[in-house]
Amino acid sequence: MKSVRRPALAALLALLPLHAAWALYKVVGPGGQVTFTDIPPLSGTHQVQRLTSQATPAPPPSLPAELRAVVARYPVVIYTMPECAACDDGVQLLRQRGIPYTELRVDNPAARARFAQLSHGVRRLPLLAIGALQLTPGFDAAAWQHALSAAGYPAHSRLPPHDHFTSARSLAPPAAAVASRPAAERSPLPSVPVKPPPDPHAPPGFQF
Repeated sequence: MKSVRRPALAALLALLPLHAAWALYKVVGPGGQVTFTDIPPLSGTHQVQRLTSQATPAPPPSLPAELRAVVARYPVVIYTMPECAACDDGVQLLRQRGIPYTELRVDNPAARARFAQLSHGVRRLPLLAIGALQLTPGFDAAAWQHALSAAGYPAHSRLPPHDHFTSARSLAPPAAAVASRPAAERSPLPSVPVKPPPDPHAPPGFQF
């Protein structure tokens, strides 16, 4: 997904409704201009991408009221992978600012397939999502800070001193773990071919 220009970011986030599940459309006009709307255009000359935010659990009641409201509206999810310095930097930024977040790790073939499905083919990490908005892949401290502010997150931590962030979890269990489950509990994932990257230290198909 292309990045959103900063002057338009606050306006885009302000358009997103309050309920837990909603739809938004990214529209690319004939001249390449990108706009966002909740109603897709009728003209066939536009490229339209539907962005959907899935329902998310209610924020924990232990959060301060100002954080509960923004977390409910724009939950933060960071996609990372092992041995990724940029991913570590992204997580550190969220922790230092006191942003409640969910960290999902792309750490096995099943997780890579699932990530390719969710991210529309993005192969670079870390990836930060604020609600249904995906920022430009890769760590960009200034852009992340700006996007979090536009969403309404406090500039400084409001978390209680004793608060502990949740641990990262895999985006999808390894194939062997899925195969060992009873058939009724299995959730098959699409098979997505992944080409090896030029960097020999990165997991197959991903960059940082």
